[in-house]
Amino acid sequence: MSLRRAVLASVFVLVVAGIVVAVAPAGPAGAVRAETASHPAVRVSIPRTYDAALAHFRNAPGVVRKLKRLVLPSGNIYCAVKVSGLPTGCEISEGAIKDLDACADNPVSKYVGRIEFHGGHAVPVCNTDTIRAPGAQTLKYGDIARKGGFACLSEAIGVTCINLNEADGFFLHRGEYVTFNAG
Repeated sequence: MSLRRAVLASVFVLVVAGIVVAVAPAGPAGAVRAETASHPAVRVSIPRTYDAALAHFRNAPGVVRKLKRLVLPSGNIYCAVKVSGLPTGCEISEGAIKDLDACADNPVSKYVGRIEFHGGHAVPVCNTDTIRAPGAQTLKYGDIARKGGFACLSEAIGVTCINLNEADGFFLHRGEYVTFNAG
């Protein structure tokens, strides 16, 4: 079994079983996680690769929940995971990212405000609409929402979502997004 498959299998087992690892890895850059306030030396970097995203999921201190619509505790990021009629994705209310390359074909907006999975791959969206709907549950920092082959991890630094079937995903927070895959 390849290392990537072994890691994917272990993440899948962790996500499905809800097994929790309570130690966060130190990273060279990033923000202090809210849930590690009693341990200010613990820092988490933004995942910029699929493997780094898997490490975030492996080290998530929370629980796995089956949620279709969720909002992070800050209220700024909202996600729809396997909601009928919508692609799985997350959007940010404040802090959309100016990206002239991603928004070149959009005459209305030059800001990426949502990342969605299309064909299994994470795609930035220069949206002028919203996927928000009332009644979304708050996903505590450190908890994972999983539905089908998609999982999203809520952290104080932002949200990381992965497609477990395609080894693809994204990270989103105020002023920045990252899309990645294992290839």
